[in-house]
Amino acid sequence: MAMVAFGDRTSIAAWVELPDDDAGAYVWKTVDLADVKGSLIPRDDPQVEAVCADGAGRILILQESPPRVELLDWAARTVATRIALEIPAGHPLHDSWVDAESSQGEGAAFMQNGHLLIAKEKDPAAFVEFGPAGDEPSGFGPTSALQGGARWPTDDGDHVFVPLAVWNPSVKLAAVCEDFSDLEVGPDRNLYLLSDKSQSIARLGELVVGDPVARADEVWELPFLDGKPEGLALTRNGRAMVALDTKRAKENLVLLDPPIAAGDRA
Repeated sequence: MAMVAFGDRTSIAAWVELPDDDAGAYVWKTVDLADVKGSLIPRDDPQVEAVCADGAGRILILQESPPRVELLDWAARTVATRIALEIPAGHPLHDSWVDAESSQGEGAAFMQNGHLLIAKEKDPAAFVEFGPAGDEPSGFGPTSALQGGARWPTDDGDHVFVPLAVWNPSVKLAAVCEDFSDLEVGPDRNLYLLSDKSQSIARLGELVVGDPVARADEVWELPFLDGKPEGLALTRNGRAMVALDTKRAKENLVLLDPPIAAGDRA
């Protein structure tokens, strides 16, 4: 089980294999995106807002503007897939999605059917299932999230994904998570949401097709953190790791206790 980190100021990715003991040694490896063939993400100011990795060791990078993702094959040092995330005119989210001053994707999660779940930060905050035009949405839950160790099923090359389903936060979820800053699938296969403005983490119930409301099963308030919580990961033992946006890259990854997710079921 590995964790991947990517900054939004420089195009350098880092990853680490998580130790069995959460308090164990973390040995990081890095790769500069400039050394990856086919990437369109600029080296300076890449505007990367989320990363996630599949079981084949490929890393998905979500760029906020323009809204798109790249699936990187680190072993081959190449981009396997580029996907534009487009919301057509007339869709309720279109105007805020195409506005460069607004907020687009802030979190991403793989789905078994090759779709992507994207968390839109604000104005309005929403969860969007993206996939090829004409596909049926599946919703998101423990049975539709990509299985641990599995390869995300997508073809190489350039593609366009469009919204297949949208879920807006319930009144309660909007109150405890004022904005959406990152998504993470836990070792219990539930979906967890990080909120920067509310300084909180929420465990979400299943996102069901036909029910456009996203609800929180449980919420945890974060302790005082010296920085903006922008990234979320969960260890194999269910502890939350929060990445902070700080002026200096020092002590900006925080391991929290006690665990909030059940242990690894893989």
